Amino acid sequence: MDHTAFGQQVIRTVKWKIVPFAFILYFFNYLDRVNVGFAALQMNRELDISPTQFGTLASVFFVPYLLFQIPANYALQRLGARRWISFIVVVWGAITALTFFAQNVTHVAIARFLLGIFEAGFFPGMIFYLACWFPARERAKVTSLFMLAIAVSSVVAGPMSGWIVQHVHIAGFDGWRWLFAIEGVPTILLGCLAFVILVDSPAHAKWLTAQQRTWLEAELQQERGAQSLVERPTLRMVLGNAALWKLALSYMLIQAASQASNYWLPTQVKGFAASLTDTQTGLIMALPFVCAMVTMPLWAAHSDRTGERKWHAALPMLLAGIAFFVIASVPSMPLRMVGLALFGVGILSFYGPFWSIPPAMLSPAGLALSIAFINSCSSLGGFLANQALGHVAQSYGSYGVFIVEAALCVAAFCVLLTMRIPRPAPNVAPSTEPARA
Repeated sequence: MDHTAFGQQVIRTVKWKIVPFAFILYFFNYLDRVNVGFAALQMNRELDISPTQFGTLASVFFVPYLLFQIPANYALQRLGARRWISFIVVVWGAITALTFFAQNVTHVAIARFLLGIFEAGFFPGMIFYLACWFPARERAKVTSLFMLAIAVSSVVAGPMSGWIVQHVHIAGFDGWRWLFAIEGVPTILLGCLAFVILVDSPAHAKWLTAQQRTWLEAELQQERGAQSLVERPTLRMVLGNAALWKLALSYMLIQAASQASNYWLPTQVKGFAASLTDTQTGLIMALPFVCAMVTMPLWAAHSDRTGERKWHAALPMLLAGIAFFVIASVPSMPLRMVGLALFGVGILSFYGPFWSIPPAMLSPAGLALSIAFINSCSSLGGFLANQALGHVAQSYGSYGVFIVEAALCVAAFCVLLTMRIPRPAPNVAPSTEPARA
């Protein structure tokens, strides 16, 4: 087997072993995080939750999500991915299922706060985990395939959640309660399975041959270079990088818009027409994510193929801003649907190229902490945006909500354009000679 074919075979093997299960975990992570937006179609009325209070409910998740990300990635490095990730998946699944019993706004707020604690470590942990397995030339595509779970989860969550809320009323309990139970229990089972399936690093992968392990570890070590000799990065060292702050700011802004849309968009979409049912609202909400399922992997593959990251991350942010403006300003239902489609393409297609930037610009020794810091800043954006949008919705309605979200997307685009981002080598097949076992 020639050198190129050998490298391609190793990468294919790792993709099939790592990405599908990571995708499934993120599918339920996202589902459990955003289902409160669909539960609100009934829950807000039953528990007498005002728009301002719902803004607080949506934002309270981000307080612990912000505070616990860096400690969670310390725990990940200390305990290993297998033990840490399986633990937090089981716990957040249990919290989601137990929200079934909430009796007032305080109970829901407590559940959301606890959910934020245990979901905090998952996403930055998985981004770091993928960087430990894949060379830079593969990361945009791999990250995009992993994050495609957002689009698929949203496609499934819309119709399914809307249907459950409207039609499932077992034992006298309303559908919004069953929504939490039905989506929480499978997550607990997946967490148990993660303990069996996940492998901490290529060195421990028994499903790779000795020759494959040696080749992959050599590829990854070559990329880390001399910086990998720094064994104990400090938080001060990580936070001293100006590029980190720009990445964190741009991500905070775009995620403020994205995460706010998770909670506010179902209610806003239902307001498109007085006759829309909960089930129809869920079906409409699937549209933007069906579009994103097509564009995310194609856009990320183009970024890997050309080696260009900045514009591939920035342009979708601008497109999302334009989409929010169209949804807010155009009264025509068909044009609003076009706006929703553009929203899905823009708000999700930036992820793969964006998360390929930190490993290319930041110290490998501090990468786990850097990723956690960037993602924790997104939590700050989500908290502030949802808190503010509760008051905006109370005073200005849907129009104000969408205009604020549009402005956040455009601001993220502008911040990212100020950066000088190095290009990795274009995505050509690896040519390094396989080491001998």
